[in-house]
Amino acid sequence: MADNQVRVILWSIPRTVSTAFVKCMSNLADVQVINEPYLSTYVVGPDMKHPSREDLQEILKIFVNKSKEVKLKYDGGWDTDNATYKFVKESLLEAEYPGKKVVFVKDMSYAVTWKLHMLPQGYRHAFLIRHPAKVFSSWKKMYNTFTPDNEVIIENDGVFIPKKYAFGESLQLYEHLIKTGIDPDPFIIDTDDLLENPELILKQFCERTRIQYTDKLLKWNAGDGIIQEWKASNVFVQGNELFGFYKNAFDSQHFYKPTPVPGRSELPDDVNACVDGALPYYEKMYTLRLRAEKINE
Repeated sequence: MADNQVRVILWSIPRTVSTAFVKCMSNLADVQVINEPYLSTYVVGPDMKHPSREDLQEILKIFVNKSKEVKLKYDGGWDTDNATYKFVKESLLEAEYPGKKVVFVKDMSYAVTWKLHMLPQGYRHAFLIRHPAKVFSSWKKMYNTFTPDNEVIIENDGVFIPKKYAFGESLQLYEHLIKTGIDPDPFIIDTDDLLENPELILKQFCERTRIQYTDKLLKWNAGDGIIQEWKASNVFVQGNELFGFYKNAFDSQHFYKPTPVPGRSELPDDVNACVDGALPYYEKMYTLRLRAEKINE
């Protein structure tokens, strides 16, 4: 790895505006973006984590089979059927990217916490969190887009919804990085802070990762054309074309102001159950987050 090359992983929880963050980072000069390599391996392929429930196995099969029917208009990806965690670590994340000043990776924490020995070397680590009420209400809508009866009930199944609701896995990874010295100073961003003060939060993000900040991070072009410059799994690109789970991010041109946190009475019981399970982890990470502060320039 080049001495002057910056490598960063943004560990996310689903539905945290993380794909918009990736589009934002795509405006950096000489950047290589790698999108959700561990998650794709967690969901599909020889190292996948199989759901225990038959109905969830069927949902996963529907997603994969329908996605693979989409004619691919993308040549920067990899065949997930043959992609192992070893492949992701060694052939993607630890690969050489000559001419690139930044290697930026976005992934889900829960996709790697069960295989922590597969973390790559040479990276700075950041975390993106969001209030669980916003996360799980959006998460349920996403699942309903590719289920046959449009009635998926969100519950802690261990795979679709991880055992610690994705928030506990993020906290576990955060603490592991510090304890092992892999990254003694990882940092946390709350999505609403980012949406409320994108310039200040992004400047702090860049300062902590040694990325050269530019105002180009504040605006980007609508559309999914940028994905041609990313590395991503073929099945996820196909799945997005079919189900549109990245649609809002690809349609965006900047970060939008945050909306209020929905109250319990506005949410169904299954979503509230997930919120209750996730909230203690979220609150602990929230107290450790970056604040929107001015950077000395």
